[in-house]
Amino acid sequence: MKQQKHCVMTISLNPIISSGQAKYLSIGQYLVECVRSGDLAPGTRLPTHREFAEQIGVSVQTVSHAYAYAEKKGALESWVGNGTFVKAGFVDDNTDIEFMLAHEMKETPDEIDMSIAHPVITERHMTLFNQALSNIASQADNHHLLAKARPIMGQPVHQESGQQYLKTQGLDVESDLLILTNGACHGLMLALSTTVEHGDVVACGERVDHGLISRSRMLGFKLLPLEMDERGITPQAFEWACQTRNIKVLCCTPSMANPCSSHMDRERRQAIADIALRYNILVIEDDVYGALEPQREPPIASLIPQQTFYITSLTKVVAPGLRTGYLAVPRHYLQHALGRLAASSWAATPLAFEVADLWIRNGTLERFIDFQRDEFAKRQRLAASILKDYHYQAHPQGQHLWLSLPEQWQSDDLVVAAKRSGVQITSYKPFVTNVNQALPFVRVSLGAETNRGYIKHGLSVIAEILTTNPPTSSFLV
Repeated sequence: MKQQKHCVMTISLNPIISSGQAKYLSIGQYLVECVRSGDLAPGTRLPTHREFAEQIGVSVQTVSHAYAYAEKKGALESWVGNGTFVKAGFVDDNTDIEFMLAHEMKETPDEIDMSIAHPVITERHMTLFNQALSNIASQADNHHLLAKARPIMGQPVHQESGQQYLKTQGLDVESDLLILTNGACHGLMLALSTTVEHGDVVACGERVDHGLISRSRMLGFKLLPLEMDERGITPQAFEWACQTRNIKVLCCTPSMANPCSSHMDRERRQAIADIALRYNILVIEDDVYGALEPQREPPIASLIPQQTFYITSLTKVVAPGLRTGYLAVPRHYLQHALGRLAASSWAATPLAFEVADLWIRNGTLERFIDFQRDEFAKRQRLAASILKDYHYQAHPQGQHLWLSLPEQWQSDDLVVAAKRSGVQITSYKPFVTNVNQALPFVRVSLGAETNRGYIKHGLSVIAEILTTNPPTSSFLV
């Protein structure tokens, strides 16, 4: 039972009843504003429904609805037998960009996870997710979420909101070319299995997401790694490969590529698109990080839509459990892709897309992305301060660092030393096609820990380790 620490106080509120608006809504919004502004402090006990109704001259039912509205918004909380209180830590839609923040670390955790590409998840995310599920459960007709097996491309309403989202990402795609997938991994598998056969050559960056490497082994195609710079795959390397190797497909991540955060500007994207068009090379564009760009560059798919498979999802920019993927397919490959969709999963799970649909339409998705962009910018600034003596590649709003190691350190040694000090990071090995070529890099990810203080501590641990020499090996004789 909740401990009653709160002082009871009688408050005098005189909310303005807006013309053309229900009274309960005007009162509820006024309460939310009072909490947001601090006029009602956390822990304040509000009058009973009857007391408040008499105080402001409305019905008890109106007050009940007003309290329920403010509680749904997260400003109030009710405890049976105790009353209604102002909730601590309330953040409403007007201030969502600050819904978590600068938590300082009160104690050293046993382990800090900086090993996985992951958006920052807060209690506010969970609150809004629970509210979304509640809204969905209250809908009069949820037949399409449970009892529909077709269309396998996805429910039309979910395709429509997906179209709306992709437009914000610079891609205008027809609804009948948009396939809903269970995350970007599923979309990548569909695109690859549609375009390549066993033994085909697929070009990619020399530093590449481990998911592509895994799929090359599963599907039996060969990866051809191409030279990269800070702007991604170089046009010279791509054109050389087109001229000298029988390339079937180019796989690339133009925005904040994992692991090194290389980022193609508009000129580089156009150059890659022009070469692909000239040599008739299909492009599979993985755009899971693109929404984090403050000034969004157009996807390659917007430049050559007739030969580009475009893949994105909400997994990296909202929440890892929101496996909502969007795959835009060139029209002449659509039936091939649909056949593989039916064979692999039949259709994507509708419930996740119902949540995404709600958030896209009511603006929550945009606020989530704004938050991630802002929060990763803060974490990158932390990294720039703490690792100022070391070289690394990163994007100002990116989720990780590609850290170059001092001469005395090898990647595996640093991973082991960091783990012994309670920090998990990732070796270069998952991101290269030839693990026998030792590289002096590790990837440090900044999002898996909600507490920014943990990230600060983890970066400090890594910086401190790098000032030392690796431990000497010990042998039993």
